Amino acid sequence: MNQFDIYLTFDIDQDFAPNTLDYYNRAKADFKTFKERFSSVIDSLNHIPFSVFLRADNQIESIYGSYDYLLKENEIIVNKILNNNGEINWHVHLYAKNNNNWFLERDDEKLVELFDENYKNVKKIKNINSDIIRIGECVMNNNLMRIIDSKNIKIDSSALPFRKRDDDDKFFDWKITSNEFYFPSKLDYRVQNTDNYNLIEVPLTTIKMKAPYDKEPIHRYFNLSFKSNILFENFSEYVKNNNHLVVITHPSEILINGTHDLISFNLDTFKYNLNHIVEKVKLEGKNPVFKKISSIKYDK
Repeated sequence: MNQFDIYLTFDIDQDFAPNTLDYYNRAKADFKTFKERFSSVIDSLNHIPFSVFLRADNQIESIYGSYDYLLKENEIIVNKILNNNGEINWHVHLYAKNNNNWFLERDDEKLVELFDENYKNVKKIKNINSDIIRIGECVMNNNLMRIIDSKNIKIDSSALPFRKRDDDDKFFDWKITSNEFYFPSKLDYRVQNTDNYNLIEVPLTTIKMKAPYDKEPIHRYFNLSFKSNILFENFSEYVKNNNHLVVITHPSEILINGTHDLISFNLDTFKYNLNHIVEKVKLEGKNPVFKKISSIKYDK
């Protein structure tokens, strides 16, 4: 029986603001959901391996006074993660500030400078594994990948396969990237070629889904907060042709009240989706095994 590896990951982002124009709530880095309710998510996992990507960056430092604010203010939750088969990796949002407005930096050189500044500070923090990273909102370019590799970072998990956006809200380009793990090319971070970096790119798994507001299905990351009928529409076909799944969920998408055609805002839906993965994988004759991102090791 083929093994099917499941990497359950959580991005500890600021609490989103559903039913508002500023859904991502970028300017207000409030983590009330993580502090008060993430413990219930850990309990629901029953000690299966999982990976947390915890925010630590210049915005956190600017607002709260230290890069490790989320660790210091949430020691009980941090210990609970580490004592329940979880790990804590680094999640960085490359935001800049203009007057009182925080925004996603778009300039290539400034992105590199921001990353370098953040890395120097986060590297000193105990209990955050800065050798495994995920850049917020899937931001990447060739210069950024180059500096990431120069820090001897082992794994980046920022890729969003088959997707590209460049609008007022987001910008990223992973259009030619697949769901497979790979060593990024020095000429094009999106693919593996002949001359590659040493770090492993671990893309968020994307599968075609069609929300009620879509004209046609699009590739979306596999998010356990999504409504089940949409999330699993093409999942069986994916399992037939692949042997791993990298899952992402944001705490506020399952722990706060909100209404949305795709996102459930419901912990019970999260639990159902998690169990349903296992059932679906077994139905395809494969053995589901949960793993941490840190377990991924490949030789060139």
